Amino acid sequence: LVGNGRSILFWEDVWCGDSPLRAEFPRLFRLALNKNSLVKDFSMLNGFMEVNWADLFSCLLLDGEIHMVSRLKEALSNIILFPEVKDRLLWIHDNKGVFSVRKLTELLLSVGGGFKFQF
Repeated sequence: LVGNGRSILFWEDVWCGDSPLRAEFPRLFRLALNKNSLVKDFSMLNGFMEVNWADLFSCLLLDGEIHMVSRLKEALSNIILFPEVKDRLLWIHDNKGVFSVRKLTELLLSVGGGFKFQF
């Protein structure tokens, strides 16, 4: 769960959508100057992320890459950072967001496919 963005890697962690931004925008990731940026490294405007796109990439972008940036901007447009709230992990397979071995076991057993536990 995104709070202040101090412990979430912008490109590497799953925090905006269902996969890391590096997987959603691999070309932009390759062009990024800092591949280890944290979400908090980007400024905020009234809580919303405000990215200085000119400083983010190592070169001028081509038309196709500019289109990718537009898609990325859209994905980030509703993200709100809360400076006073710490980031935290949520387990999406539990209603309360709490990891448990029991839930993991249920999840593994539900996928079937002859999965065998080896102890």
